[in-house]
Amino acid sequence: MNLVWNTRKFAKISRNNLCKTLNDIGGNDQILVVQPNVRPYLNRLMTFSQLTEMTNVSKIAILDDLCFDALQNIQSSMSEISIIFLIDVRVDLVIPTQLKKIVRNLSLSQLHIIHCDWKSQRTSGPMIDDKYAEQMITDQLNQDEAGSVINYVESQLHQCLKEISNKPKLNLFSWGVLPFPTIDDNVLINGILYNSDNDNMYFPRSYSMESATRSILLDNMVSCLHSLLQETSTIITNYVAIGNESKKYVELLHDRIISTRTNEDIFIEETLFGGKFQNEDLETDLIVIERDTDPITVLLTQLTYGGILDDLYTLTPYGSLQDKEDDILFDHGEDDIWEDLKFLNFGAAGPELSKIAKSLQTKYDARHNADTVGEIKQFVDSLGSLQARQKLLNLHTTLSSDVLEEVEENESLQFNRILEMEQDFLLNNLDNKACCESILDLIYEGDVSSTKIIRLVCLFSLLKVSCRDKDFETFKKELIDTFGIEICFTLERLTKAGYFISKSLDDSKNPTMESNSKIRKEFRYLSSWLDMLPTEEDIQPSSSTHIPGGFKPEEPTFAYCGVVPLTTRLIQLLYDRSILSKNYLSQQPFIISKEPNVSQTEELFEQLYGDSKIIRSGTWIAKAKGSSVTKPTNSKKEMKKYPDVVIVVFLGGVTVGEIATLNHLQSQLEAKGVKKRFIILCDDLINGNKLINSLQP
Repeated sequence: MNLVWNTRKFAKISRNNLCKTLNDIGGNDQILVVQPNVRPYLNRLMTFSQLTEMTNVSKIAILDDLCFDALQNIQSSMSEISIIFLIDVRVDLVIPTQLKKIVRNLSLSQLHIIHCDWKSQRTSGPMIDDKYAEQMITDQLNQDEAGSVINYVESQLHQCLKEISNKPKLNLFSWGVLPFPTIDDNVLINGILYNSDNDNMYFPRSYSMESATRSILLDNMVSCLHSLLQETSTIITNYVAIGNESKKYVELLHDRIISTRTNEDIFIEETLFGGKFQNEDLETDLIVIERDTDPITVLLTQLTYGGILDDLYTLTPYGSLQDKEDDILFDHGEDDIWEDLKFLNFGAAGPELSKIAKSLQTKYDARHNADTVGEIKQFVDSLGSLQARQKLLNLHTTLSSDVLEEVEENESLQFNRILEMEQDFLLNNLDNKACCESILDLIYEGDVSSTKIIRLVCLFSLLKVSCRDKDFETFKKELIDTFGIEICFTLERLTKAGYFISKSLDDSKNPTMESNSKIRKEFRYLSSWLDMLPTEEDIQPSSSTHIPGGFKPEEPTFAYCGVVPLTTRLIQLLYDRSILSKNYLSQQPFIISKEPNVSQTEELFEQLYGDSKIIRSGTWIAKAKGSSVTKPTNSKKEMKKYPDVVIVVFLGGVTVGEIATLNHLQSQLEAKGVKKRFIILCDDLINGNKLINSLQP
């Protein structure tokens, strides 16, 4: 049982797996042909020089439309070179068309293909529980004489090779990959939410494909976590699933764990948790939550340093800024300034940068006081680190200046105005008419993009549960008139997803519309019950927990415009019921719990989502006789050396703001005697722009 997850070692494991595979293939001279969607992962995993030092790879090519001609030229000049293809079809499920073209037309004696796979799923095709998803794969699969399913990558390659007279020998290798931290040690981002067509697997453009794509997404996320559990020898003790897809996730994960357990695994589990000497300190909680349960937060403007960079420039799963012209890559292991700033409210970033600059200047000025040879040598030795830190300081100072310039001068953003509108909507400061008029004014002025307008329209609809029919029709008409008929398809998809609906289409009243973990109460109710809009007194800084730039506020309202994300509150109430005791129900079964506890929340979830069974909890470890399910604590004396690991799985994406507030919640719980370490596992980072843009036709 692993008490401490060293997430940084996952990169080394994946790197060694790839190098071992390349070395097993052999050949004195190798050219690695990489599918474009694999390149960002590979670039973050190792440098080209590291790859050439650890393997026989001498060149790298990209598997694109120009690749065939490039390989022909290389092959004609270097006949002994080994061509190795590196692909990832875990999301698309089909091999690239460029690879098929090369296989058919390039003369090869050996066809070496490495495909990305999860370590826990190396020999069989995806284990997907959806008839439509199964059909997508079945079209690509064959069965052997024994009736077992051939690897779904291999089956497609064999089909392709049937068309060739001089068939090359197929050598197929699996590369067991793991997600590794890029923006934070406790955040593991898979980057599998979008396929090669930029279609969101949780919210695909085609509503009819949603069941299939979600099943593929779930299968990948289950395989990922299963691989991590095996790699770290971790045993899940307690689980909570919030949302319909989340419940499917825990079922599939549990089945996968049970089906692959060895006698040794069973012996270890019984030794650690069974019988008279049950170790109650070895707790690993699993919390699975999905985007449907909180569609509001993703539409809000992010206000942390990392969040606002994501909104403006799109932060990728690998720590780079996609829409920034400069080649910027954040490395949380090397960039301590990023570590200090990323979860701070952007307003606190300036003072923190100023503090760092003054400290750096003081260290540079120390050279004037260096009199002895030893003092001079000490300064010279530190000069390299000082220069590296100055370079990072310049980077973040420039980025902050760029953000301020965008916010203050870019008319198409209308940043402060939209932020004020969001706050008015959340606080219910405006009536329906005033809300609609403020959105329509933005449309008529013509400065703001359709994406930002749609975000506001959807936010208004969700906060009110649905729009009045006349407002719904007015929004549709004005958006189509302003941005063209194509926007109609996006609006229709958002309606199917429950983001933009009218009173007559409200699926809480209309049984013909499918229900998918949607909120059924106006925001003013849930914000009160879950204390999502804390008062000024609640937000005052606490002297108990210090962060760069000052003290942590008691409530994590810094990530958005004064609101605590719903996802954060749902996770918090599993351990801390003080948020419910304020305005919902003063009598709670506990205030603080060491284990996630959903006791007496059935009525709350029935009111929030119209279904008390939308949340499910349990334990996968049999409790020793006489042990209690939940152990409340109010004593800091019970604190142990290592925090319990809580694996929080997000399906459908997580925002940087939500990550920041969960980081804050971790500190809150520790201050109350519950020592937890939240490790976030997600399919991708998401924000309002990415969500809306992925639905564009």
